[in-house]
This record gives sequence, structure tokens and C-alpha cells, in this order.
Amino acid sequence: MNSYHGTERIIYEYILQRANDIMNLSAKVIARDTFSTTTSVNRVCKKMGYASYTELRYKFGHDLHKVKQIDHPVNMDDNRLNETCHTLKNSKHIYLYAQGATLNSLNYLSRFLSLSGIPHLVLSDIHQLTVVSHGTLVVLSKSGETQSIIDLSWNARRKGIKVVAITSQHSSLAKIAGLVWPLQEYSNPVSLYQRESQLELMKVVDGIGCELLKMSSTVLKTTVA
Repeated sequence: MNSYHGTERIIYEYILQRANDIMNLSAKVIARDTFSTTTSVNRVCKKMGYASYTELRYKFGHDLHKVKQIDHPVNMDDNRLNETCHTLKNSKHIYLYAQGATLNSLNYLSRFLSLSGIPHLVLSDIHQLTVVSHGTLVVLSKSGETQSIIDLSWNARRKGIKVVAITSQHSSLAKIAGLVWPLQEYSNPVSLYQRESQLELMKVVDGIGCELLKMSSTVLKTTVA
């Protein structure tokens, strides 16, 4: 969120607020409504992790269509799901971090947060959190033993930042986090980098993301009514 300033901040917030209607909006319409240019719109989309506004609109639309078709995407612990989603919905500042192949799941979560109108910042470097003193840090790590992620989470906790971890239940990272979404543990360490663990992580993110969208839709309907 801190990477958007001036007109870019206005465009970014406009996209979040209109995420559920994104398929009906062209870059020209956004530029007109934010008193900017299509070049600025595309620049913001690139900062959000997309090649262009066209890609953002396609992926947002794909996710919204998918959610409408799925009642409950995965068999999830409802209490933990509600606690996780309410934590994310009620956090004024959210920071996301992951490394390696897990970045795919992190970007997927980021897209769901954007669709739900929840401002957040994807950290590209652990040192970006140095000047932060409040908010929620969400970290994804299959093993929960990556030292840089453990150090980041520990430093965040010491500063009073809430740590939410999607990781192995009995890992070092799980012991640090205030809220843990436990992943299945594999007896074969090599499997941590195989398809099974990646799919499980993606399913968890998918379940959390779909629930966030449902919560946002309920709030929107209540506000309109």
C-alpha cells in the first residue's frame, strides 16, 4: 500500500472498490473517473503484479466466476476460517510475504484481497517491514523452517505486529505465529517441493479467498439495502 502515491493511490483504491464490477470497466473509464490516464492505470496494475489492466481484469473476472460456481471449495475448519477472514477484514494494514514456489499462492491470496477491497502490500524484501510498527503480517511457508521467514515473523511479533502463518503445524514458524493455518505434514522432505504440497497450499488460499469474497458481497448487499 505504501508504494502507491498521489494519483496511483486513487487508482489503486478505485480498483479495489469496484473489483466486483471490474469486467464492466475499461481502462479508459477508470482513467476518466480518477482524472488520470490509461498509462497510469496500467502502471498501477503492474505494481499490483499484473502485466497490464487487461490481465488484471481477466484474472479478477475468472476468480469471481469461479467463486459463484463453488459453494464451499474445500473441506475447511469453519472456526479457523472465520477467525482468519475476520482478522484480514479488520486489519488496517496487511503485509504478505513468501519465497520461492510459494509466491504463486501468495499472489493468488493477494488477488483475493484486492477483489474483496482489502488494501495490502506484498513484501519483496524482509527489510521493508523495518519501519512498520503495527498491522498484520501473513506469511506462507510449506515447511515453516525457512530461516529468513522465521526471522521476519519473530521480529514482527516483537514489534506488536500480528503474525498469521499458513504453514506446517509443528514447525518453528507455527510456534511464532499468533494464528496458524496448519498444512499437512509430509514424511518425505522432498515432497515439500512437489505438486501435492503446492496444491494443498493453493486450496487453503482458495478457501480463504472465496470466504472473503462472500463476506464482502454480504456487506455490499447490506449497505445497498
